[in-house]
Amino acid sequence: MNLRQLIVAMTATLLLASCNNEDFVAPSFLNIDAIRLVPTPGVPYTAAEGFCSADIVSCYVEALYKGGTKVEMLGLYQLPFTAPVLYNGEVEYLVVSPAVKISGISGLQSYYPFYTRDTLRGLTLTTGDTLRLDTLSVMHRVARKGILLFEPFEYSPETATEGSLSVDSIQWHRDAPAEACSGRGYASVHVPDTLITVPFSIKRDFVVNDPTAIIYLELDSRSDIPFEVYMHARSSSGGAIERQRVMVVNPSSEWRHIYINLGRTWAAFNYYPTFRVSFSALNVEGKEGDLRLDNLKLVTTSALL
Repeated sequence: MNLRQLIVAMTATLLLASCNNEDFVAPSFLNIDAIRLVPTPGVPYTAAEGFCSADIVSCYVEALYKGGTKVEMLGLYQLPFTAPVLYNGEVEYLVVSPAVKISGISGLQSYYPFYTRDTLRGLTLTTGDTLRLDTLSVMHRVARKGILLFEPFEYSPETATEGSLSVDSIQWHRDAPAEACSGRGYASVHVPDTLITVPFSIKRDFVVNDPTAIIYLELDSRSDIPFEVYMHARSSSGGAIERQRVMVVNPSSEWRHIYINLGRTWAAFNYYPTFRVSFSALNVEGKEGDLRLDNLKLVTTSALL
């Protein structure tokens, strides 16, 4: 018996066993197509161009059934999905928690604490039918003081926000809506074939006094070349400022949103409260290339709505 025949035989055995089980419950089905990030009502800065750029790739789903006392975790599902649920009847509530790729790693997906969960009530699951929730909406839950940086590149270098990138290596594209990830502007870094790296940085210090805080750098990138992300800080008061590499971001021919967890690198600095963030565009093949950036955002859980 080959492997395929063995799998078919095992599946048939399980199905027959299920049919003979008086407790067997035929499944209902749950469908979610996508989860989008939308502005928070009454919070104007969340409606700024590019602020709701996101890449929610999966979600956790939990349910409390009618008359039940325990919330059940149904699973982590890749969007879009239609999944079986072994329940028939009314649902007290369904909680959908948006998840993202941590540092761009497909195998490392987790609920993103800066986004709200969506709680849905008054639902009914019916055996054999599909409950279609289609596209759900979540919001950003970071208070203004928890946004350490938001740079959508919608300004000229002369009028840029305080947290803008150093302009010695950066070209600002102020009116290029067809090329930008969102809005009209973006920034780019050109690496000629004569250079190995082109470094650039966010030209300000950031301060987080809570060592338990979670810190993420979000950005949209489109590039022909890889680039590195670094943190700069001291390990102790009075110590020298050191540089630690956070990660390397691979090239992408399309705009993509990435969530970079700075926590592990911050721990290497003993959670020293003051730090900087820098980048280095790389020429690893001896060919010129371009890195394009949009919607830089640095956020911390030290201030959540």
